[in-house]
Amino acid sequence: MPAPRTPLAAVGEPAPPPPIAATDDPPHALLVPAADAGERADVVLGRHLPDLSRRVARALALAGHLTVDGRPAPPSHRVRPGERLALHLPPSAAPTPAHILAVTENFIYALKPAGLHTHRLRPDDPPALADAVALLHPECNSTSPDPREAGAVHRLDRGTSGVVAFARTASAHAAARAGFTAGLVHKSYLALVTCPEDQPWPPPSRPWLAVHADAAEITAPLGPGPRASLVAVRHDGQPSRTTVHRPHPRGPRTARVALDLHTGRRHQARVHLAWLGLPIVGDDDYGGLPADRLHLHAATLDLGAAVPGERPVHAPPPSALE
Repeated sequence: MPAPRTPLAAVGEPAPPPPIAATDDPPHALLVPAADAGERADVVLGRHLPDLSRRVARALALAGHLTVDGRPAPPSHRVRPGERLALHLPPSAAPTPAHILAVTENFIYALKPAGLHTHRLRPDDPPALADAVALLHPECNSTSPDPREAGAVHRLDRGTSGVVAFARTASAHAAARAGFTAGLVHKSYLALVTCPEDQPWPPPSRPWLAVHADAAEITAPLGPGPRASLVAVRHDGQPSRTTVHRPHPRGPRTARVALDLHTGRRHQARVHLAWLGLPIVGDDDYGGLPADRLHLHAATLDLGAAVPGERPVHAPPPSALE
């Protein structure tokens, strides 16, 4: 019987490290289908594992987490039908217990603390809110296409706190996602904003801004910013709509603001408030006063218009926004 093949690294890629020790976490594994013969291992993994992209698969393989039939291999390994590809992820810490706000037939509503991801962005990331929810409600594990999401029907930025909904059935997940797309989901936020003492209210009317006595409605379209991580107001952006209610002063240069997001664009609350001249405290990217956290809180989520029977769920605000 011939000796087993030892995969070789491609030119420009580091040789794989020595065999890794098994962990308690089950590996992300698959048997190579005949149709994928000759493809790179990272391509095959990214194609067939629902919670993995080729980029992440390649990074994990370069870090020494990929085996082919039990032996370490680089991401460039050309696969053969029937080979077993496995990504052995490092053991992860136990997630912080989830603070459950409400449980209904369709959803688990959980409080996300500031600084915690809604779900893992990579399989080897530290535990996120989704992991904690899935421990308490394992039925959420199979309700979304990506298992890492544990049925999360939306996401909050890592720095934002507040209520997040996790679907308990696939049909509830699909209905809620469709509701977000159709603009049927009501979302109310609280923010502590940087507010100069001479900031007028109501603000002067201008394009994309409808001014009322107690609120201002912003319809400034949002698109890519000057860096990949930023968003900007731009004429060719996506339609976006936010209602900002009258600020209530909290200090010499800060105010508490309630706002309603009628669309769900990336960084929408942060960019629209900055565009209005009220950047969020702790938002270094958009000009807010320095702070130990981003003072933005998802206070209320109402899925009732998208999923009949659901009622608004409120998340208690942090002390700075009470």
